[in-house]
Amino acid sequence: MAVQLLKRLFTVEEYHLMGKAGILSEGDRVELIEGELVQMAAIGTRHASSVRRLARLCSQIPENLVIFDVQNPVLLSDRTEPQPDLVLLQPRADYYSTAHPVPSEVLLLIEVADTSIDYDRDVKLPIYARSGIQEVWIVNLQENCLEVYRQPTVNGYSLMLRFWRGDRVSPLAFPEFEVSVDLAIG
Repeated sequence: MAVQLLKRLFTVEEYHLMGKAGILSEGDRVELIEGELVQMAAIGTRHASSVRRLARLCSQIPENLVIFDVQNPVLLSDRTEPQPDLVLLQPRADYYSTAHPVPSEVLLLIEVADTSIDYDRDVKLPIYARSGIQEVWIVNLQENCLEVYRQPTVNGYSLMLRFWRGDRVSPLAFPEFEVSVDLAIG
């Protein structure tokens, strides 16, 4: 006889209260995905290096056009608040001091994936699509390529492109801003 276990799912508000109450600390590497606290994978050196290079490159986009965020929360729903590796956001005068960004404010979301590639593709990517994130890049360090996802639908992204060493790609929001795949994957 199979027993179905009930899960206690959390809201973003409860998740934040856990931090305020000291149940979760800033050092806890967790994010809230579909109501569940998910421990994030350790950041390896190659992953960290890729994030640093991409952050350096994104910092060259004029401040009046974009705010870029590194490993900070994006509020997708009342039960989902991931912390993607890098996000390009619409400029806001308060620099998001009053609320975390929401999908309509995300111009480009980037996940750098090594050991987390399956989780990023199978769990987080469909959530990003359902949330309406217009463009997601996955820097696939296992296959040394850049996966670009566009045209979100409730069933996922209807367009997926792969770019390899020697290729260059531009985000939809900044067509004049070219990114070398070599720089992204290291």
